[in-house]
Amino acid sequence: MAPSHTPAVLSLALTLTSLAAGAAPVAVAAPPVPAASAPGELIVRFSPAADARDRLAARAEAGVAFEGALPLRGVQLVRAEPGQSVPAAEAELERSADVVYAEANFIREAQAVPNDPFFSSLYGLNNSGQSVAGVSGTPDADIDAPEAWDLTTGGPNAVVGVVDSGVDVGHPDLSSSIWANPGESGGGRESNGIDDDANGLVDDRRGWDWVADDNLPADENDHGTHVSGTIAASGNDAVGVTGVSWNSRVMPLRVLDANGSGTVADLVSAYRYAGAKGAQIVNASLGGSGFSRAELDAIDAAPNTLFVVAAGNGGDDGVGDNVDTAPEYPCAYAAANIVCVAASDQNDGLAGFSNFGSNSVDLTAPGVRTLSTVRGGGYSYFSGTSMATPHTAGVAALIWSLEPGASVAGVKSALLSGTDAKSAFTQKTATGGRLNAATSLQLAAASDGTPLPVPPPAVPSTRSSSPDPERNAPPGETAAAPTPAPSAMPAPAVTLDRSAPVLSLELTSRRRLRTVLSRGLALRARCSERCGLNLRIVVDGRTARRSGLSRLGRPVVVGRTTSSTTPSASTIVIRFGRKARVRLRRLRGVRLTVRAAAMDGVGNVRRRSLRTLVRR
Repeated sequence: MAPSHTPAVLSLALTLTSLAAGAAPVAVAAPPVPAASAPGELIVRFSPAADARDRLAARAEAGVAFEGALPLRGVQLVRAEPGQSVPAAEAELERSADVVYAEANFIREAQAVPNDPFFSSLYGLNNSGQSVAGVSGTPDADIDAPEAWDLTTGGPNAVVGVVDSGVDVGHPDLSSSIWANPGESGGGRESNGIDDDANGLVDDRRGWDWVADDNLPADENDHGTHVSGTIAASGNDAVGVTGVSWNSRVMPLRVLDANGSGTVADLVSAYRYAGAKGAQIVNASLGGSGFSRAELDAIDAAPNTLFVVAAGNGGDDGVGDNVDTAPEYPCAYAAANIVCVAASDQNDGLAGFSNFGSNSVDLTAPGVRTLSTVRGGGYSYFSGTSMATPHTAGVAALIWSLEPGASVAGVKSALLSGTDAKSAFTQKTATGGRLNAATSLQLAAASDGTPLPVPPPAVPSTRSSSPDPERNAPPGETAAAPTPAPSAMPAPAVTLDRSAPVLSLELTSRRRLRTVLSRGLALRARCSERCGLNLRIVVDGRTARRSGLSRLGRPVVVGRTTSSTTPSASTIVIRFGRKARVRLRRLRGVRLTVRAAAMDGVGNVRRRSLRTLVRR
């Protein structure tokens, strides 16, 4: 986002005034660039004593409209009405005695930088000094994963909620590592159209997608799939790569769109979902500059979940910043259940793009030239603090697999106490060290579940390391790496299916309200390949309020079904729920939206919407 030109003009005017008065020129500091936020949206937390009329009055006085409730007590998403600015609405809400706080709905973005997709070994897990993408490493500049695997390779009861851009659940290296919601699995509950676990989300058997608002958290960016592979890609199966905790489970929670961008409102929902479903760990490889009280409240509300978060990749210059003085969130929150991770390279140097901070950032982990899974069954190198974060989340999963009764405080202290001190990280992180899985597991096993004291940074190793051209290069500006030497490990797939299927929809129902309500809404669907379909009928908030389906005026799903289709058209009927039939029958006309999501065999998703008006 480009900064406003108004402050620059003001600074120039001040300087000219000083010169005209005969004073020495005074340097005027540029104002900070405001944190990016969703246009027109605010998050507001009301006092527990405020009832519905109090909340309505506060919104009306501030000139905002209700958008939806967030899963924190008294927290709502609201939108400024036409003619009302977000800052003015925020100030008016903050003045109300019924409001605890109001804030912009800040943007969070993925913290990764793609690199060239050549295959080589995973130096972050086991570094023998091998060449990775043409750059030699330093022996043992790794997390000692093989030594940790002598104790455990992870277990299915250790679950990591990946709050990201979604996951390619059909990837051959990930399909067996995807979490299944026990409340929506078995006996046909996966697709019965019923909210079996009563959490307000229907058929959320593999997590949820808050971007598209459906139960298909498919990845449209690669970022979430890459992160998930580092955490829990299947190991010892002669296929592709190995995750840090290869027998653990990944819970896909999509909050980032195809551009890697999302809002705090969706993050709050995903954090609360992960905590409610028992995920011991949340991996949040994302960040932004806006301090959000709602996001911090959501993290504090999940004390039994460890949030492993990215330190961030610096600003537009591609050079890492000090988070202590230029905060990046959620890294900079002072929460007991957060571990913030910076990125190291294959020579135990701090990546030039990586943020740092002796107070805010806890440790480093490998995050340069990380090979992992991407959509369509392939593999690619990415660099970023986003890649360092899942190394750490994977080690946390190993610890909980070895010690199921461990506390959040105990796991956090084992991670921090187990680091290898390195000179490049002295006064750059709280520990001055790089993640070590084997040491952390040994400490956790010996601690009887009690938190370990985190010692002051140890004397770092003085071993010299090889120069690394990428360490100081701005993300995205590194030269293409030459093809590495042949490796004994299997080469990754180079032909990837990233093309979403082409989906066409055509309504075939007669547009008579009573007929549609009694017989269902019929449509003809055609996919360019064999697809699974997820179909929903939604009424808008105004119709929902008029019919009594929603007192708050929120859009409501009134019918749904799952099906499949091929290049040969299929006729599908979506039937309405009983309550919707009763309520909508009284109206003269109803505007309906059909939302369709088609997924092919490798996890690519195409979404379409159809709108129609039915009358008596």
